[in-house]
Amino acid sequence: MTRVRSLARLTVAGLMVVTGVGLTMLPTSTTATAEPTPKADSSAMTVKGKNRFSDLEVSVDQTRDLINQTVHIRWKGGKPTDNPPGKNFLQIMQCWGDDARGPDREQCQYGAPVIDFAGEQIESRTLSYYPEVKDPDETVPNGATFGVVPFRSVTGKITSSTVPDYEQFFDSQNTNEVSVAATQEDGSGSIDFEVLTGLEAHGLGCGKLRTEGPEAGKPRSCWLVIVPRDDIEVTGKQVGVPGGHIHNYLDSSPLSKRNFKEALVVPLKFLAVGDSCPIGSAERALSGNELISDAVIRWQPALCAGNGPVFGFAQVADRLVRDQMVSPEPGMVFTSKPLDPAQVPADRKMVYAPVAVSSYTVAFIMERQASISAPPDILKQNGQIITELNLTPRLMAKLLTQSYGGAVYTKEDYLSKNPRRLVEDKEFLALNPVFKDYGFSMHTVEPLLTSVDSDATESMWAWINQDAEARAFLDGSPDPDNMVVNKNYRGLALPVDHFPRADTSCIILDLLGRKVPKCTLNSRGMAADLHQAGRAASRGDSLQKEPQAEPDPLDPTKPLYKKNERTRNGARALIAIVDSATADRYGLPVAKLRNAAGNFVSPKDAGAVQAGVDGMTKSAVDGVLLTNPAVKTPNAYPLPLVTYAAAAPATMDTAAGKDYATFLRYATGPGQTPGDGIGALPIGYLPLTPAMTTQATDAAATIERDAGKKIVTTTTPPAEQSGESSSNGGNTGGSGNSGTPGGQAPAPGGAPVPAPAPPAVAAPAAVEARPAAAARDTPSLAVSWQVRYLLAALLVMGGLATGGGPLLMRLGARATESGR
Repeated sequence: MTRVRSLARLTVAGLMVVTGVGLTMLPTSTTATAEPTPKADSSAMTVKGKNRFSDLEVSVDQTRDLINQTVHIRWKGGKPTDNPPGKNFLQIMQCWGDDARGPDREQCQYGAPVIDFAGEQIESRTLSYYPEVKDPDETVPNGATFGVVPFRSVTGKITSSTVPDYEQFFDSQNTNEVSVAATQEDGSGSIDFEVLTGLEAHGLGCGKLRTEGPEAGKPRSCWLVIVPRDDIEVTGKQVGVPGGHIHNYLDSSPLSKRNFKEALVVPLKFLAVGDSCPIGSAERALSGNELISDAVIRWQPALCAGNGPVFGFAQVADRLVRDQMVSPEPGMVFTSKPLDPAQVPADRKMVYAPVAVSSYTVAFIMERQASISAPPDILKQNGQIITELNLTPRLMAKLLTQSYGGAVYTKEDYLSKNPRRLVEDKEFLALNPVFKDYGFSMHTVEPLLTSVDSDATESMWAWINQDAEARAFLDGSPDPDNMVVNKNYRGLALPVDHFPRADTSCIILDLLGRKVPKCTLNSRGMAADLHQAGRAASRGDSLQKEPQAEPDPLDPTKPLYKKNERTRNGARALIAIVDSATADRYGLPVAKLRNAAGNFVSPKDAGAVQAGVDGMTKSAVDGVLLTNPAVKTPNAYPLPLVTYAAAAPATMDTAAGKDYATFLRYATGPGQTPGDGIGALPIGYLPLTPAMTTQATDAAATIERDAGKKIVTTTTPPAEQSGESSSNGGNTGGSGNSGTPGGQAPAPGGAPVPAPAPPAVAAPAAVEARPAAAARDTPSLAVSWQVRYLLAALLVMGGLATGGGPLLMRLGARATESGR
């Protein structure tokens, strides 16, 4: 019995010492498929269990038009999961496979070596052949005591059946598998599951275009697989009863034949990944901040369908966007703030048009974590997601200034009297009392932050700065419980467009006799962009690193830093500052922020966001509004964001003007219809108001009318020059035009020159597979974020001409033709 109790560890150890044992895994029965029941008017789907799981019903809210995102899975008819979880739960994974009945177990991405639960093999691909736990349906080769279900990748490569060498395809850092999805007391449960494209999981290839066969040219579909587990082991013995299974928890892998036969499968249809439009097509350059990227990746393939214009998008920081506006060929750019009118070159007039409304949010994933000594009615809710969070400007000031004791590595005393973590802060607990019972194991001390400067970040700091309590805290005044700002941030001048990292403290660790520094800047890294921050939070990835005893091979004078393991589902406690589209994409709840009127409002409330938009202030450019975090409208969300397209018609030829006008008409017309598919407005954006749509329509007409018409500049007396500069300094919102392109005389009565009738732009009724999911560069791509922004800078400086070069949002897959 002692040998059996150590079964899992012996098996893992055996993998490292046993050699020469061949093991052939036979294909698993395809009877694992449950008949899907589609939901009307959506891609939601429900599947039902069979045999002893016949009461189980699992629903998935989206099964087509998928990109790298989360889907919401809910179920009913299960048995309550025990605590700690050892039986009665679901195991969820993503698989590939061409059989219409469902995938083979070898085609499933599962088994990354993260050990969190008692039965280690429930998280693995390992099969044990000890008599006490052997699956009778498994074939034991040559008297072996263990085996591994090989992973057969979409590339055709098959991993070993004797040792776990699948890390060439996935590991604990990049897998999306869920080892234990707990069921509540009423038999129901829910979880947000991340689906991966071929860019994040090359062994699955989901969304990659097929190159041969009857499906050639179409994106590869994949499968969502749910393996239900109860209290019966593969041996037929019951867990937790006298004379039953040897342990009071399950031991076997979900990939064991008897377990996998019970699997429920759901087909997943992905948008294509790769080039958004036909290879070899010349591109029109689009570039701009990250706030618009999720919308652009949906619009791109709809626009190029039917030999329409092709647009490549480069994601760049707001500063670079405004720098690009003064470059020789800026193309069309996207920004939240206009270029200073005084900086507009004399050879152009800028035209602005609103294209998207979103918001800056504080997203979170925080799951109930009560003490093991808590009452049973509290403990039974462990692992469930907390869905509401209230934050004040002062609480955000604390989180953004490393003012919690656990936020820095130091033995100094300047934070010694501060709470170690957010859930110990009395101000936070007063606003969020649920954490008194469920914050026991949470160590949240700061949000996941983007390293990219942005106008949105400047607005968040402005929201903090306008609050008297927050400003006083930053200036050194303690809060009512004597918490003080980190001394390295005292007197911080605001607003700024980035998140400063002012505390550089370190401690010295003794690692195997080597003195190694552990520094805050190195260990607590920042995200490459908002999407990486949101995705990391959803995955339980803190982005933190730990120094190792061995030196960094690239710089032996410094220690090697290794990324920390992700936190498993049910124990996550992360906050991330992201835009609303990213929060929705990765299934993250968002906090209610206290506005200047003293009310807590949510960016999920469309009315609150619109009230915030209505309270925005005028900029120096007609028709361009700026976020106003100090708006006192009672229901206004303080951080709404309006993204504007900007173009200089005089810098482009007539063909380019027509194409950019087509983009605007689509983006602000059919592209404002909310949805998941190609051409739609992703969830997380608010459709434009009628007034905004009219403004964008007028701007499109102006761009098409004035493209290629050079601005005639004349020498005027100083007084007249002064009067001229007061008229927006060469910037126009909508269709206004403060110059006369090409020397063309104005129409009689001062009316603007008539614009050509805009062509009708309609959403395509049926668009062939056009890659969209890879239209923005995500952190999983081969091109690093540093290179990405370096290339964007080159674009600004003229290194990449309009319409030419490998634009970044096309994934660098090919070089395009230059010009049009």
